[in-house]
Amino acid sequence: MKLIPTIGLEIHAELMTASKVFCSCSAEFGGNPNTRCCPGCSAFPGTIPSLNKKAVELIIKAGAVLNCEISRLTAWDRKNYFYPDLPRAYQISQLFKPVCTNGFVALGEKRIRIKQIHLEEDAGKLIHDQSPKYSLADYNRAGMCLIEIVTEPDIHNAEEACMFVEKIRAMLQYADVCNGRMEQGALRCDVNISLAPEGAPLGVRAEIKNLNSIRSIARAIEYEIHRQTETIQKGSSLIQETRRFSDATGETFSMRTKENAHDYRYFPDPDIPPLVLKDSELEAIFASIPEMPEKRYARYTNEYGITANDAEILTGNKILSDFFEDALKEYNHPKAVCAFIVTELLRRVNLEEIKLEALPFSASDFGLLVKYGYTDKINRGDMKEVLREMINSSNSPESVCELGGYWIKEDLGLVESVIDEVIKNNPNPVAQYRNGEQKVFGFLMGQASKELKGKATPAIIKETLEKKLKG
Repeated sequence: MKLIPTIGLEIHAELMTASKVFCSCSAEFGGNPNTRCCPGCSAFPGTIPSLNKKAVELIIKAGAVLNCEISRLTAWDRKNYFYPDLPRAYQISQLFKPVCTNGFVALGEKRIRIKQIHLEEDAGKLIHDQSPKYSLADYNRAGMCLIEIVTEPDIHNAEEACMFVEKIRAMLQYADVCNGRMEQGALRCDVNISLAPEGAPLGVRAEIKNLNSIRSIARAIEYEIHRQTETIQKGSSLIQETRRFSDATGETFSMRTKENAHDYRYFPDPDIPPLVLKDSELEAIFASIPEMPEKRYARYTNEYGITANDAEILTGNKILSDFFEDALKEYNHPKAVCAFIVTELLRRVNLEEIKLEALPFSASDFGLLVKYGYTDKINRGDMKEVLREMINSSNSPESVCELGGYWIKEDLGLVESVIDEVIKNNPNPVAQYRNGEQKVFGFLMGQASKELKGKATPAIIKETLEKKLKG
């Protein structure tokens, strides 16, 4: 019996706001435990939540780039499932009137439907390894602005799920909605998965919580498909439950039986009035959305003549794409800048010499280095060494070239004497060239360049060598 996996995702993304969703506490990541809390997010008696306007703008942006319908009337609800990591012990979320509904994201020819995107408060962090007798709570994250993107069950394998999450992550980054840093928990994913024979009703689902890397999402789905398949084939029954994934073992483990919506006992929050959105307000928000990756890809390939593969690499990461855009402001030669990014900058990132998020030089300095190489200020072969020194010293390309003696200083007398010596020491290749064998010219050019060690441009070496060989 062939079993078909059916997968739905709930992607949680923290919004790029300065403060929390219902109070003015800092939304910055980290900090000493419980230092970014106030009476409001700590749920002191008598405090009332106040909605963050920026958070509303950002969820509308998210809905727009994910092709959602934006509700003109939206409201908040209390989710009365016990939350030990929220001081209120319940979560303020949205069920009945979410901000965004009925969206989709295209993966090639296929559309993954988005049921809704709603705005809620994030939970805090529980720490279980300090003592075997108790757990500690850090409420710094409690109350952070969080959106939840809920898909329809349109996904059927781990590869598709990972592609979808990666695309959502990139789109939210480009729209300046979420920084997408999964290692910090700024974007994480819950996976709902069930198995059933083709054409049969959906099977009993399990939810795997809080997956915070693309690799973990893939591994958790693959393991869960294996586990459920094995259980069904043995004739045992699956139960609807919530499970957690262990990166160490690659397995999922049961946490609790899975609740349904009615178990959360939702009801409208009496402290937060419904929000009515005007068309003029929405239009202003839509107009503020930056250029998205698809449009940049089209511009890079159509206007700049960059290959499809390189354009995909550049637009696959907003930090990298922004870096490329800023480097062009210094040296408007897209193919040259792109080539040095793809072949050299990313090589050093992959070697973990540098991180894109914390480069020791500016995009402007990077563009200037490429300009030096392509305008014969330095030898192109030396660009790698100059970049290495910029990484190690954080010095500007100008300083590195000055201190390292990389500047090309044309000395025609030196060029002629070196080429005379090359011709003298290589009589056979010289004779071959003069007899019409053009291919040996590259060898002679290489010998001259090797001897000159960057003290002349390739153009001058070529011109002088050709002149001497004809003489």
